[in-house]
Amino acid sequence: MNGTKVGQAGPKRTGALTFALGVLAVLHAHGGWAGAGQPVPRALPEDAQPAAASRSVQRIEEALGEAASHLAAVAVDIENAEYAKAEAFLTHYLRTVEAAHHRYHPELVRPLLLLGDARFGQANYPGALESYSQAVQVSRVSGGLFTPNQVEAVYKQSEALQRLGDGEAATRREEYAYEVLLRAYGTDNEAMLPGVFRLARWYKDAYNIFAARALYQQALKIYGANDKAGTPRAIPALQGLAETYRMERFPPFYLDDQELPSRFATRSSGRFANYELPLQINSFPVAERALQEVIRIRQKDANTGPTPVSEAILDLADWHLMWEHFRKAHTLYEHVYARFEKVGTVDAAAYFAEPMLLHFAAPKDPRPPPAGERDKRTAGFVEVQFQVSANGSVRNMAVVASEPEGLMDFPVRRSLRGARYRPAMVDGKAVPFEEEIYRHEFNYFPRSEKADDNQENDA
Repeated sequence: MNGTKVGQAGPKRTGALTFALGVLAVLHAHGGWAGAGQPVPRALPEDAQPAAASRSVQRIEEALGEAASHLAAVAVDIENAEYAKAEAFLTHYLRTVEAAHHRYHPELVRPLLLLGDARFGQANYPGALESYSQAVQVSRVSGGLFTPNQVEAVYKQSEALQRLGDGEAATRREEYAYEVLLRAYGTDNEAMLPGVFRLARWYKDAYNIFAARALYQQALKIYGANDKAGTPRAIPALQGLAETYRMERFPPFYLDDQELPSRFATRSSGRFANYELPLQINSFPVAERALQEVIRIRQKDANTGPTPVSEAILDLADWHLMWEHFRKAHTLYEHVYARFEKVGTVDAAAYFAEPMLLHFAAPKDPRPPPAGERDKRTAGFVEVQFQVSANGSVRNMAVVASEPEGLMDFPVRRSLRGARYRPAMVDGKAVPFEEEIYRHEFNYFPRSEKADDNQENDA
């Protein structure tokens, strides 16, 4: 007899049913993720005849539904750091999908992203990058060259490239994702905002402040085009805009005179920033108006409590202090102190009891010896005691401890001279704070004992 036995695979079985059964077999082989709160799938009963079309379709749908629910369970396992378990399941799952369909089927995207996450969690960054790249390729084949469906995978490529130390390649991925969104939605569509903010933060972190500034301005333009200007949604763009001006005047790291302002320019091109908008350089009033607008928005918003309003005022006060507009800064600090006391939700005396560091230009770590003469990387520190004046500046510095002694004492003291603090306050007035201590930690490479011995022998 040439027929197919009931319950066995045969030539008449549909591809969808083969796929469903394959997935269920994989789920059984790996415990069904019952521990994640999902039901263990049951095998199809022996009387499931392929010829019964209506019954087969219903069972396929149920099987695929169970498979999809297990992908959600895998995501939970990844969140719980059960990476190896997730990777084992996903590897078999992907093979099953490819066998039932083809290697560019859109149902591969989700498990490929999860497989990349599982590998990323195990610090297998090359493997994670491979999975994310496959997800991008599948998305482009199934949805078109510039489908926005690929953006999540592109961002994950960037994160893997960062861990691999390839900042320039990561930047190209970030910019490509932005280009995809721009092609899909256009410049004034609110759907662009997540991409605009992400790329702006990327540029800002790379100290490409002018490109970041242009993107925050683009975000404000989008809000204006969609009648959202002056609303709480615009606050991150206003704050980001002000931050770029602050970073222009107060870089987060110490710059020697011969260094270019854009220390990380090779990591961030800024080619997708919209420079068609007016771009102002070193303009205090633009940033001041942005911070004032945040205060107005907070004050008008019925859902905003008194604390966010006070925090917005403090941001403006800090801004004035850093630009040495001390009279305006003290007026605003005193106003916030009084607000805290009046409302009672914040203990004003405790809140302002000690100075708060606003800016410290971190010095570079010590230059290492040549590769053949260095020992393993070691942690060091410098502790400096000083007075913080009522205007937030540092005075009367003294090194109280350092390891190794003298290695970074001078660079840390030099950076502290330009530091800015929000001053301590007593009874609503700014006062000097006598015994502030700053601890700076750094990494360095000691010279190896072998190198020292060779120097002595040469002498």
